[in-house]
Amino acid sequence: MSNTVFLLLSLGPLAMVLAMIAGHGWSESKDTYTGEVTGRVVRSSAGTYGPMSHHVIDIRTDDGRELSIEVSDRTYRSLAVGDRVVKEWGKRWPERSE
Repeated sequence: MSNTVFLLLSLGPLAMVLAMIAGHGWSESKDTYTGEVTGRVVRSSAGTYGPMSHHVIDIRTDDGRELSIEVSDRTYRSLAVGDRVVKEWGKRWPERSE
């Protein structure tokens, strides 16, 4: 087997996985909205290496959409129910509006 074929077969799947991850992050960063936090919850699940926590906030946007978004622990702790939030283009998660 030639070196080129070997490289394509070994690095091809890795490149596809990385492209999927990048695409998912890109789609999250494109959305923009303003709204209000209407709920917060931490969901736990059993992961491969032990329990995992999923921090979820519910947002009602100013245009009437209802969103349920999994966010980082830091973002979760910085937002409370009733907070006004803004999600800017290029950012992954919403932030408290000033």
